[in-house]
This record gives sequence, structure tokens and C-alpha cells, in this order.
Amino acid sequence: MRYLTLAHRWMGVVLCLFFAAWFLSGAVLIYHPFPSLSQADRLSSRAEVDFSKITVSPIEAAEAIGSIDLDRLRLIDLEGRPIYVLHSLNSGIKVVDAHDGKPINLLQMRSAGRIAENFSGKSALRVEGPIDYDQWIVPNRYDPYRPFYRVSMQDQNETVLYVSMRTGEVLQKTEARERAWNYIGAIVHWIYPTVLRSNWVLWDQVVWWISLMGVMTTLAGLLLGIIRFRGASGRSPFKGWLCMHHILGLFAGIIVLTWIFSGWLSMDHGRLFSKPDPEFHQIKNFRALSLEQAVESVSLEALKLLENFSEVEFIATGGKSFVLARNSKGLKMFKPSKTSILSPARHTEPEIIKAVQKAWPDVGIKATQWPKESDFYGQLREGSLPSNTLRVKLDDPAQTWIHVDMDSGQIVSIMDKSRRVYRWFYNGLHSLDFPGLANHRPLWDIVILSLLAIGFGFSVTGVVLGWKRLFNC
Repeated sequence: MRYLTLAHRWMGVVLCLFFAAWFLSGAVLIYHPFPSLSQADRLSSRAEVDFSKITVSPIEAAEAIGSIDLDRLRLIDLEGRPIYVLHSLNSGIKVVDAHDGKPINLLQMRSAGRIAENFSGKSALRVEGPIDYDQWIVPNRYDPYRPFYRVSMQDQNETVLYVSMRTGEVLQKTEARERAWNYIGAIVHWIYPTVLRSNWVLWDQVVWWISLMGVMTTLAGLLLGIIRFRGASGRSPFKGWLCMHHILGLFAGIIVLTWIFSGWLSMDHGRLFSKPDPEFHQIKNFRALSLEQAVESVSLEALKLLENFSEVEFIATGGKSFVLARNSKGLKMFKPSKTSILSPARHTEPEIIKAVQKAWPDVGIKATQWPKESDFYGQLREGSLPSNTLRVKLDDPAQTWIHVDMDSGQIVSIMDKSRRVYRWFYNGLHSLDFPGLANHRPLWDIVILSLLAIGFGFSVTGVVLGWKRLFNC
């Protein structure tokens, strides 16, 4: 008991401010999420590709770069000229001019200002960079596109756009109001300062261990609280703030424990539960063609027939080549044909089943399913599946489900028994994503804000006790 008391006391002194900050910032984060520029927003403001200027085929662009482990191949506009963007697993992003076939060097600052102005329709006030990191481009998804130019626009919202130095794409947008809210929201809640988050491995370890210590501290407090309460014949043996902390903890401790535990699981990353992302060899087998092989059948004449699209991506699914063309209105899929044209196409369920069988050759297919809006595992408050998703259930001990976006022909996620348990422990406990509650607002808001307020109030008693303990007052 003595050692348990000492551990709870001094870990609480260290962590009480984290607890209070997590509950307060969690309430802010609900209504002011971390800034992001969606694909729809990017496409709505991006210039359309002038396909008449293309004189280099996709396979010629791939050959111009040389031997790389090609993972994605896209066609976009860069200041009025079409360019190929080649994504490699090992060597980052390469860019090839679709007119002359020459590799394109890194974007200049003056060009970044023009791109931002064309994107926003407003004048650029200031262009800074190149920069690898700042507070709003620390997530890992920006890594292939670094460094960036930071362009401040002349508008009332104090908009800042981030232009990739590699591709010339505007990939992030922030406004003064959301930046201010996020400094007391996501940045606090995720322990997200640039100096820490720019080193993913370090950030992962720091947040994981702080959260784990929070779980241990809460468990120790709950155990001590019950023992003290029972030992004092159903009453608290303490006085003042310690009494308040004890009594509140008997009720709020469960709330605190579930939130700290589920928050710790947000940093799991495969430690205890399976990951939702396919392995590269599974993606490769699902495609059944390399991208170089896939684009061999896409002719220059066929590409020139396209119009009114802001981005084209070349993909392979189940041994077949497809062309995805995107604009602000949505996505269209085409299939190369022998007559040098691109015919409208769509993925069929049998084709996807065959592709999944190639990716998981030693496992049979048990069933398929089209998740509905009421699906517990497909429709989440965070990370819902695309509307046109096919679920392929494998006949394996892990009862694995493969989710495939039928519009793009890409594997969206893998969900086995472990991942489905994770859904309830993380999504369920951390954001109260339970059937009958999550989609019923403002009921969900009232419940979660009330629980956050209780957790925050209890954490404040810990802050006061920690202060008194440190300064003997």
C-alpha cells in the first residue's frame, strides 16, 4: 500500500496537468479539428490539365526517371503545363515534364506565389521557405512532398497556403481562427509541438509512455480510492481538497480511465492490435501488374482525348490497367483499349474478388458484403469507409475483412478480429462512437461534454493537490 500510494502520488504530480489539458483540449478538438485541405477542395481550385500539350506518354515518363520502385503515377497541371508525378517507395517523388520528357527541378519561390494566387484567387502577401516543417505540416502524409513554401494571402481570414516544392501542389490551408483554436485544441491534446512531432519516432515513444503512465496512475488511484473508502466504513478519511479528490475519483475515475486508456490505444500502431493498412506485397499482388506494365497500354492519343479533368492517375487492379480522372465534380474511370481510346469502365465484384484472391492466395473467400450506413465498422465518426465500398470476408482464423473502394479499385483497409476489437476500445471509448448515440446530435454532444467536464473537474483537484505537494502549501 505504501509503495502504491507513493507511485500514485508522484506520478499524479507529474501527470495532473496533462490530464486536465487532455480533457479541456478534447472539448475544443470536437468542434475545431486539425486543419486539412481535402481532396475535393484541392481539385475545386486546381487548374485543369491541358491534355493537348502532352507529347510524352506515361511509360516514357517512367522510363525517363529510370529504375525506381514505382508506387503511384499521376498527371497534373503545373502553371499551365502538364507534368507527371511519380511516387516511389524508396526515393520519394520525381516529376517529369509531359511536354518534353525532362525531369523538373524543385519549384522556385516566385512560382509558389503565383500558384497560391491562382489557387485562392487572392494576392500573395508573403512567401517564405523552403521549409521542411512547421506546425501545420507536421503529419507524415506530407513527407514525400517536403519541402514547402508557406504563402500568406491578403485576405481577412489571414489564410496561409502550403505549396509543395516538389510538385507545385497546394496541399495545406489554414486560417487565423482555426490556428488559434488548434493551439488549445489538437496541439495540446496530441502533444503536437513542431519540435517534437517533426521526429515521428520520438513523438510516438513520448506520447505512448506518457499515456501508459496515465493509465497506471489512474488504475492505482481507483484501487487506493476503493480501499480507503472501505477501510473508513463507507466514508472518506481525508479532508479538504484530498477529500474532494477521493470522493470525485470514486465516480470520475472510471471516466478518466476509459479516456486515458483509449487515448493510449490511439498510439498503438501495431503494438497490441493489428494494423489496418495492407502490406506492400499484398498491394503488389492485388494489382497483379506493375505500374510500368499498366501504363504501357495507355497511348498518347488516348490521353489527348480527355478534357475537363484536374488530375489523372494510372492504376492496376487484378491484372488490368485503369485510368482514374478526377475533377471537382468527382471521379471517372476509364480502361485502355486496342483502338487507342479510353473507354468508360467500372470495377465489378467478381474482378475485385479475383484481385483479393491474388493478394491472399492461401486463403479462401467466405462472403462479400456492401456495408450500409448503419454498419458498426464502416460508418465511424472518424475514418468511415467510402460510400461505394465492397467488404470481402476471408475464410481465415483471424476472420479478416478486406475493404475495397469500388470507385478507385484500391484497398481502403484491412479489419480482422483484432482490429474490430480495437474499434470498440478506441473509437467507442474515446469518442463515444456507439450505435444509437454517435449519430444522434445534440444528444451525443451533451453526453460527451458532460463527461469531459467531470473529467476536467476531477483533474483540477489533482492539479491543486500536486501544487500543494510540490510547494508545501
